[in-house]
Parts: sequence; structure tokens; C-alpha cells
Amino acid sequence: MSGAALLERLAGALAGSPLAASISDAAAAFAERRGADAAAGRLEGAVLAGLARLLATAREMAGFLSHRPALLERIAAADSGSLAARARELAAEPPPAPGDDLEGALDALRLLRREETCLAACLDLGGVVPFEEVSEFLSRVAEGIVERALWLAHGGLAPHRLSVLGMGKIAGRELTYHSDLDLIFLHEGGPEGVAEASRLGQRLIAYLGTLTGAGIAYAVDARLRPSGQQGMLVTGFDRFERYQCQKAETWEHVAVLRARAIAGNVPRAQRILERIHAHLLARHERPWPYLAALRQRVVAERSSPSRDVIDFKTGPGGLMDVDFLAGGGLLERGAARFPRYPGVPAMLRAAARGGWVEQVLEDHRFLRIAEARARLCAGRGVESLHRSDAGFAAAAELVEPGLGPAGLVERIAAARARVRRAWEAVVEGGSVAVLEGPAPA
Repeated sequence: MSGAALLERLAGALAGSPLAASISDAAAAFAERRGADAAAGRLEGAVLAGLARLLATAREMAGFLSHRPALLERIAAADSGSLAARARELAAEPPPAPGDDLEGALDALRLLRREETCLAACLDLGGVVPFEEVSEFLSRVAEGIVERALWLAHGGLAPHRLSVLGMGKIAGRELTYHSDLDLIFLHEGGPEGVAEASRLGQRLIAYLGTLTGAGIAYAVDARLRPSGQQGMLVTGFDRFERYQCQKAETWEHVAVLRARAIAGNVPRAQRILERIHAHLLARHERPWPYLAALRQRVVAERSSPSRDVIDFKTGPGGLMDVDFLAGGGLLERGAARFPRYPGVPAMLRAAARGGWVEQVLEDHRFLRIAEARARLCAGRGVESLHRSDAGFAAAAELVEPGLGPAGLVERIAAARARVRRAWEAVVEGGSVAVLEGPAPA
């Protein structure tokens, strides 16, 4: 197949879509380099459509893929079981062997992330696998990369001196494109081990976030640690437990509920988390006045009053409202069984059940998909959409073919209005139990 023929097939996969107008320019270099590959001739159906949608909207990935013939082979052979199979392969792979070529090892981590993200995006945008499975896969890739980077930071020794807690999206296996990693570092031993553990933590952050010729693996945010930026980078296991149970504020309680051990001495770190969770959930505190005030402060500080800006995360009715409903609901009511992977849907369902809960989670899912598509089009992590941006129409098409910019604005506004109504009802009623009734018409 020639480059021109591949480009024609990609354009055909986008027939009737507004993305068709950009595919010739966006995918020209890719088609020229990969058009003669045998894999190009095997692309078909939903996988071809997903690849075409990715190339038309994420030019960084188009450039990357044009130089990765083996990745194109994997994409052409992919099906609905490919992400699960690949996740199992990654989990079974041995850690990297320590050696003199540290730069090469770090580049390998970055290329691993970019290749697996590209594969997942093709299957996601083609509808080959559901969004939740893509999100879980991206999270499992991130967990594997953190474990590999920790192994390198330890020089190939069993990495039990430093353990890593994943917070938020990675804890619930809800990562999306261009997600940062919120991490907390715990160490073995007493004060005498702090200096060495801090060096390991700093090395791990650098191994993940330093820019190399292959880009970065992940930006790391460690501000959720005890005492935030003013606190020490690493915390002893016992001190962390005492802090969370005796000194932490309510917002920290909400945050630590969405925590899971992901690297290092995972069994011990997870046992400590389980004790913390059990302690917090047994208190049955009423967090709603505190969370309402905190939420209002976030809206004031991090959302825009401009009608051009759609704050799907921090604005009223955004993703953060649902995050607080889930965490606050568990603090209020406890849970008979805490979810192994503390994602927002699992946490909210553990706190309350009912038709209104399911409507909130349906809107939460739509907002998460909009966030993922916005990040693909922007090529970076974003918390809002701008209607004046050139990529806004493309984001609408990725959210749902044929939706269009006006349709996307309407759908997001409706979802946020319903979420906000649920949030305000819980705050006013003083209990997440309000959501156990039917959703209001």
C-alpha cells in the first residue's frame, strides 16, 4: 500500500465527520512513512476509525506513531481483549536490570508510557473497548512504570525501604490521558532513615518527571503528604498512621480514602491504609458544612467566570462535586466493605444506593469522557474547555460523533446542573442519604 492509499483509507474512515477536513494534513507524515507497512493494509473497521480519529486530533501522537512500526503492528492486530492481555504481560515482566545506561532505562519508561497510551487511545476512540477499561489500563501502566522507576532508584535492590501510595485517580484506577501522579512516600524505620529515604523519593520523582529525549514519564505531585509542601517528602509508616488518625483535617480524610499502595512494600503500606480507613469510617463524622465551605473556596479560586470557559472539573457541578460526594458520604456513613480500588463510582455506591446516585454517576462518566477528549486535543492535562479554542469542535466530535460544539456545551451544562443539584441537596439535607431516593425530574 502506498502512503496516498493509506491516507485515503484514513479519510474514508472519517467520512461525514468534521475531522475528515484535517486528516490529510495531520496524518501526511505518518502515511508517507508507514503506508508501505504490511500492518497498514490490515487496519480495518473500528480500529482503523479509532486510529484515524487519533491522528486527526492528537498530532504529537501522530508524529510518534509514524516512527514506531512495531506499535502499528500491535494496533492493527488489536481487539477488545488486547488491553487486558497487555496489562497481564506488563505485570509479569521482570524489573529492569540495573546497569550503566540509566538514561536508556529512563527513556524506555517514557516510550513504554507513550506506546501503551497510543494503543489505548486507538481502541478508545474507535469504541473497541469501553472508556472504563481504557482508564484502568492507563492506571495499570502507570503503576508498572512507578514500580520500575522505584527499582531503578534503589539500584536494583528489593525496594522495601521506600513505599509509594497512589492518591486519587491512580488509586481508583481512573487515570486518563496526560494525568499527573499524586504520590505519597512512606519509609521503613525511624528518624535515622529519613535522609536516605528522602534521597530515594527525590530520585524517584526525577526518574519519572525529568525531561529526556523521549519526553517525561509522569509529572509527580507530592503535596498531599502530611503538612503539604511544608512537610517532609517522606514519612515513616507509624508517623503517617498517627497523623492521619489524630491530626489530619477533613479534606485530608477525603483524600486518604482515595489512596492505595502501588509500589515498594505494598502489603505493609496497604495494611496501614486499611487501618486508617477503618478508623475514619468508624467515626461517622458529618463533613458537609466543612466540605461545602471548602468546595466554594475551590470554585472561587480555580474556576473562571467567563462564558467561554467550561470548567468541567473545578466549576460548580464539575467532577470535584462528585469526588466530594463520594468521600464525604463514606466519612458520614462508613462502609460495610471498602472498595479494593477506591474509584469514585465504587466509593459513592458504598456510601449510598439509589436512582439518584446512578444519575450522578452517569453524569460523572460523561464529564470524565469530556475531560479525556479535551486532554487528547490539548496534548496536556487540562481542567476546562474553551469554546473559542480551535480544538473545541474536535473535542466535541471525539466525545460523540456528530455531537458538535453546541451539543457539547448543552450536554456538559445539563450534566453539571444535575450534579450540582445533587451536591446542594446533600449539603442542605446534611446527609448523602438524600441520594437514595429517585432522581428529581
